[in-house]
This record gives sequence, C-alpha cells and structure tokens, in this order.
Amino acid sequence: MKKIHTLVYFTVCILLLACCKEKEPDLPESNDYYYSYTELIGSLTNTYVQVGDSMYHFDCMEGVYYYISKYNKNAFNFALHNSLNYLQNPVRVSILTEVIKPEVFFQKGIREINTLYLHNDPYINGGSMQSEYYVIPAVFIWDTVSYENRRFKGKGSLEIMDTLYTNYQNTYSYSNTYYPPQKIEFEFK
Repeated sequence: MKKIHTLVYFTVCILLLACCKEKEPDLPESNDYYYSYTELIGSLTNTYVQVGDSMYHFDCMEGVYYYISKYNKNAFNFALHNSLNYLQNPVRVSILTEVIKPEVFFQKGIREINTLYLHNDPYINGGSMQSEYYVIPAVFIWDTVSYENRRFKGKGSLEIMDTLYTNYQNTYSYSNTYYPPQKIEFEFK
C-alpha cells in the first residue's frame, strides 16, 4: 500500500510540474526593425569633411542601404574613417529616402535630400548614439554607380546647402557641432 501512495504522490508531482509553465517575460512591443538591402561595403577613399572650423581627411569608409520601419523610409548610411589617426573621430552620415528598391537608388543621378543625420562622435558603437535626423536641404549625387548581388560600388557626393547645427549628447559629453555648407565626396571601390 505504501508503494501505491508513493507512486500516486510522484505521479501527482510530475503532473503538477508538467502543467506549471514559467511565465514568459513581457517584451516591449516594438515596430522598429531594420532590413538591409546591401551588405556592409568597405572601401578606401580620399575625402575631406569640415567640422566646425577644422578640416579632416578620411581615407577609408563603409556603407550600407537599408529599410527603417520606425520612419517607413530607407536610409543610406556611410561612415568615414582615418586609418592613420585612430584618435580622429569618424564622421557618420545617414540619408533618409523614400522606400525605393536598391536597383533604383543605386543609379547615376541627382537626388534632393531634406532629411539627414550627421555627426562625428566616437561612441556610436557604445549604444549612446541619439538617432536624431535633421531637416536641411542637401543634394546627393551618384556620378558612377552599380549594384549587383547585394553589393554596390560607385563615386558620388553629398552637398550640404546650409550650415547644419547638431546637438549631440553622449555618455561623456554634450557637444554642439556644426557643419558648414560643403560637398563631401566619396567613392566605394
């Protein structure tokens, strides 16, 4: 009889444990997602960017084209680096466009841009970046360009028509940076 009680006891315990589920954590509902149309493309380049009163040289860059659900827009991002001066902050640029296929975006031509993000803060990879887009007239040009199998290459420029004043706050400092009207040339090889 004792064996039957023990068997019933263990059977009930197993059934109770099987019925109990650990509550899944509440995940925040978010419609923010990104879809990359291209691979991250790296390239050597030779370009200059004026930040405030200083001119900076950059010899390498990386870029990607993707969809941002938060804005229901596409974005072309590129970052300029100086491989010889690791203390120099990279300049990061993001241009918002309508939702257009990469086959259309990567065509020779001129696009008027009115929304972009531009900064030269080193802590972007530390999660402290504010995604603040600025409304400012600019012209984006592809002089030569090709797109195939999620890869692109080409030569182009971004011309900022007015002075862009940024208010960028990161973990370490608060900086007001400005970018005077200028043409930023770049090339993905």
